[in-house]
Amino acid sequence: MDTLQIALVAVGVASVAGIIIFNKWQESRHRQHADRAIPGNKRDPLLERGPDSDPPSEPREAAREKPDDEKPDAADKDRKNEPIRLIHPAAKHARPPLPDRLDPRVDCCIRIESVEPIEAPRLWAAQAEVFDNLSRSLRWYAFDDRENQWRRITASALGAHHWYLSALQLVDRDGMITDNDFHRYTKGVQRLADRFHAVPAGMPSRADVISSAKTLDRFCAEVDVQIAINIASEQPMAGSRISLLAEAEGLRLESDGCFHARAADSRTLYVLTNGEPVLFERGALPGLQTRCMSLILDLPRVIDAAAEFENMMRFAAHLSKTLGAHIVDDNGKPFGTESVEAIRARVRRYQTRMNEEGIPPGGSLARRLFDT
Repeated sequence: MDTLQIALVAVGVASVAGIIIFNKWQESRHRQHADRAIPGNKRDPLLERGPDSDPPSEPREAAREKPDDEKPDAADKDRKNEPIRLIHPAAKHARPPLPDRLDPRVDCCIRIESVEPIEAPRLWAAQAEVFDNLSRSLRWYAFDDRENQWRRITASALGAHHWYLSALQLVDRDGMITDNDFHRYTKGVQRLADRFHAVPAGMPSRADVISSAKTLDRFCAEVDVQIAINIASEQPMAGSRISLLAEAEGLRLESDGCFHARAADSRTLYVLTNGEPVLFERGALPGLQTRCMSLILDLPRVIDAAAEFENMMRFAAHLSKTLGAHIVDDNGKPFGTESVEAIRARVRRYQTRMNEEGIPPGGSLARRLFDT
C-alpha cells in the first residue's frame, strides 16, 4: 500500500472517532441538562423492580433539617414522654333536694353552700344571734354527705358540712308571716352566709312567698275547727271524782291542766278541760269543784277524727250519767241527735277537705300548722 492510501485510511478512522466522540459529548450535555431540571435524578422503582420484588412503599416526605432554635432539647423529650394529666376545676357539690319533712307550701327554705365545710356548732351559735327573738318557727338542717340526707340540727349538733338549710314556717295558728318577717329572715340568712364565706343557693321572691302564705292561711282558717262537748251540772262536780272517772277511761292529767286521751304513739286524741277558769291540777283536785267541763277534739290534729268523736261522745254520756250532769252545746241547750249528726257531717267534710289539699289531718304538716 502506497503512502496515499495509508493517509486516506487514517483520515477515515479519525473521522469516525471524531463522530463517536462528538456523540458522547452531546449525550453528556443532555444528561447534565436533565440533572439540573430534575434534582437528584431519582431512579424509578417501577422500571427497576423485578417480577419477584416487593411492591414499593408509600412515598414519604423527605425529612427537613430543623434550625437549632427549633430542635427539641432533652427537657422537651422528657415532657413528651410524661403521661398526660387532665386538670379539673374543683368539684361543685350538687344542690340537694328539700328534706321530706319540709314542704314549699309551708316553709320558706334557703340553702347555704360553702366550699369549705362549716362546723355545725359555730353556725348554730351564729344563727341564734342573728335571729334572736324571731317570733316565727325557724328550723335548721345540715346535709350529711356520707349518709346522703338532711339532718335537723340543734344546739347539740356536731360535725362540719358543705350544705345547710334554713326553713321559716309561713303559717301557724297565730296567722301568716309579715313583710317584716320575710325581710328579717332573708337578710339574716345573707349575713350568716357572708360571715362564713358561703353563698345562699337562690333567694326566694318576696311576692311569691307572701302570696303562698296568704293562700295557705286561708286554707288553715277554713279547716281550723275544734269540736267541743260540754258536760254541765246544777250541782258542783268534785275534782277527785272527775279524776277517777278520767283515769279509768285512760286519760292522764298533764302539765297544761287538762286530762289527755292519747293514741299508742302518744298523740293527743282529745282532752277533758275544766269549763270554769281554774285548771285541773294534781294537788288541787281533792278540793276542786266545778259545774262545767268540756271534751275537746282538735280536728286538724287527729288522723281519724270521726272515730274519736264517737269515743268522745261515749265518754261524755258516761260522765253525765255518773255525775248527774247533762250534755249541752255552747249555748247551754241539750245536745240532741240532730246536733250529733250535724257534727259528724262536719267532721267528715273537713277531713276530706284536708286530704284533698294534700295536708292530711293528724299528719306532720298538719300538726305543725295547727300547733298549740
